[in-house]
Amino acid sequence: MLPLIQAKFRKRRGVPYAIEQLSGVQYRCRHCNTVFLREKEMDAHLEHVLRSKEKSKSRLSKEVPELSSTTDVRVLYTYFLPDRLKRPWLKLKKGDVYDGI
Repeated sequence: MLPLIQAKFRKRRGVPYAIEQLSGVQYRCRHCNTVFLREKEMDAHLEHVLRSKEKSKSRLSKEVPELSSTTDVRVLYTYFLPDRLKRPWLKLKKGDVYDGI
């Protein structure tokens, strides 16, 4: 599943903002730090690495993210559809309105 950011669009006293939620899965080869969006692509890549004659198959890439570090992620920015469909009945904070993009 392609990682998604589902956004709810609002305005507070005329200033537009978005409430965003990240969901989805991506796969990372820690040998070469390549990111894949589908498990089949990752499996094919791993098979290619295993078949290669490279002696250092088990080494980690120097670019692999460390725990508690910031990483770059490719995502698709989309509407949060239930929010868009329920807009006439939204319960918003005082001063907030639905931004009908």
